[in-house]
Amino acid sequence: MEIDKIVKDIQEINGYRGLAILSREGEIIYMDEGEDRVDLAFASSIFTDTFYTLNGATIDIGLSDLIRLEVETEDGAVFLIYRSGTHSIFTIFNSEGNISLARIILSKALKRI
Repeated sequence: MEIDKIVKDIQEINGYRGLAILSREGEIIYMDEGEDRVDLAFASSIFTDTFYTLNGATIDIGLSDLIRLEVETEDGAVFLIYRSGTHSIFTIFNSEGNISLARIILSKALKRI
């Protein structure tokens, strides 16, 4: 299955902490909490809501749809949300991880699901 391959590719990135794949409606269709202490279901829901709120703001000011959101916390957690027309992938990485590679793989992954 394609999702299994995508998940494996993301899990192999240095600094990986967890991921959730969500439907366009925000429902979790796959989740890997890893060994993180973050409630991934809750975090992905909150960040997805925020993503869609920000997306509405970009539309309101005459820009196009958002395709990604990246946030870094003071304690070094990096949250990445990448969205296609049908799915979103929410991930958590350590800031010391290979975030550049994560960006590339997430962009490519959404084209495959």
